[in-house]
Amino acid sequence: MLLTDLASLLLPRTCPVCEGRMMPGESFVCAACSAQWPRYPMERIDDNMMVRRLWPSFPAIYGATLLAYRHHSPFHHILMRIKYQGHTRLAEAMGRWGGRELQDTALPAWTDIIVPVPLSRMRRLKRGYNQAELIARGLAREFGRPVETLLRRREGRKSQTRLGSEERLANAQGIYSAAIPQHLCGKHLLLVDDVMTTGATLMACAHALLEADPSAQISVFTLACAS
Repeated sequence: MLLTDLASLLLPRTCPVCEGRMMPGESFVCAACSAQWPRYPMERIDDNMMVRRLWPSFPAIYGATLLAYRHHSPFHHILMRIKYQGHTRLAEAMGRWGGRELQDTALPAWTDIIVPVPLSRMRRLKRGYNQAELIARGLAREFGRPVETLLRRREGRKSQTRLGSEERLANAQGIYSAAIPQHLCGKHLLLVDDVMTTGATLMACAHALLEADPSAQISVFTLACAS
């Protein structure tokens, strides 16, 4: 505890939301921001707005998220820090928090394999990491389940970030492929990404997984979801 307090004095941590100084005992956001956390409306993980948005495309079993995504909210800073500013420890910490939040649901027991949404090889090299993979690792530590890279993203496609909803759907078509070894077929896969907006990326990934293994069951987890 003494070493932790000393480290906080010498290398003070800042809240990724308000950028205020973090106090000892606060985890990854300050207490004030934690109290204002914009929760996504989700009483159940098997029937909510998130999974209903995915159902027309594929039969998602469960869907869960931590944050109601609003682009102009200060909580959006967390996602930007994770995605573009190299806050890798924050990404894994958020994944662990998600795992702890879901411990009282059916998802940990049902999950066999945690599958992160991939980046293209060039984007991964440029960024140095895949934020979805880091989030998945955090979840895995709480769930006690393995992370497997079953998906690949083809090169030469636009990023989804600045596209509209119809453009996202069109751009995501055929962008992902999956390779699932025989011994992993028939499993319940938890597909993990940082943000779900239109759902186009998750839908495309799910289609690739189901094409590779029609017997797979798929659930999804994201840090944030647009309402």
